[in-house]
Amino acid sequence: MNIFVGNLSFEAKEADVHKAFAVFGAVSSVAIVMEKKGKKSRGFGFVEMVNEQEALAAIAALAGKEILGRPVNVMPSVAKPKKPKNKFSAKKDTRPPVFKRTGKYKEGRRTISYMKQRLDAGITTPVAQRKYKPNPLRWRKAAKPWRKSSDARTQPNFKKRSSPASHKK
Repeated sequence: MNIFVGNLSFEAKEADVHKAFAVFGAVSSVAIVMEKKGKKSRGFGFVEMVNEQEALAAIAALAGKEILGRPVNVMPSVAKPKKPKNKFSAKKDTRPPVFKRTGKYKEGRRTISYMKQRLDAGITTPVAQRKYKPNPLRWRKAAKPWRKSSDARTQPNFKKRSSPASHKK
């Protein structure tokens, strides 16, 4: 049986934990979890005992007892759920979607988590479409006074300059 040992002293070694659990029966392995970057303990570990009855007796006796000056938390360990190796091997959600996502711009797209929350709450009515409201405080481009409008370009309102030679006459 695998046993979780929490609130261990940072100076505790595997031999110290083994010694505390060996009183109750045969210990097959002891593992103290260390930090990734250093050699410092993270303050918890796991003990594996061969006999389940001895393991339960050790849990009952050592819960709250001190090992190297700190009271430890001892309980049966819970296995981690296995994660899929890649995102494509994960099992798809088989529940029918309540709201069909079209993915079009400004059409009221909703997140998948929002739709799952609605399904879990028992809401089966379709989600209302979002309405687009223009923001009155948005920044707008200012008119450029140095540019003429398109009508002014087609019909110029300026006179052609006469050459200096025509002024002398």
